[in-house]
Amino acid sequence: MNLRTELLREHSARQTKRLADYACAHPTALAELLQLFWYGVERERQLAADVLGWVGERRPKWLVPHLPGLLAAAQPSPEQHPAIRRAVARLLQFVPVPEEWQALAFDTCLAMLRAPREPVAIRAYALTAAARLAGSYPELAAEVVAATEAALNTSDSAALRSRAARELPKLRNLAREVSPH
Repeated sequence: MNLRTELLREHSARQTKRLADYACAHPTALAELLQLFWYGVERERQLAADVLGWVGERRPKWLVPHLPGLLAAAQPSPEQHPAIRRAVARLLQFVPVPEEWQALAFDTCLAMLRAPREPVAIRAYALTAAARLAGSYPELAAEVVAATEAALNTSDSAALRSRAARELPKLRNLAREVSPH
């Protein structure tokens, strides 16, 4: 299968799932998908990002060696489509982040969560990813709590409120472990 051709042929949930299934079944397809994600034209990058988000959920360990490039792609730039940041935030919910990349991953997620102009899906995924990363470092939980509360003050989104309702109790418990007052 030629992923580039298939990505551009049709943009639908069914097609995205079909391509994610293919990439999850064929490790060489993941390499092609990553090349499109990083180096394709804007539309290819955007569509590859959607597929990559699903692959990250289903084959998180496959993406560990690619974290440096994925985190670099998630850094905001004026010409970047939000799908790129959304895919990285989404997969950071699942991918085991090696210690040497945890600080950058955490900072990237926190920046996404704190950005009031960021689309809600990105902020919601970033919240879950930051909460997961803070699990290894309870002293960071208070920082995620503060960023989440600030995000809730700048958004009326039901999705963000629902995600926060799920993550905040865990984060507050972690924060209490560090500072019981």
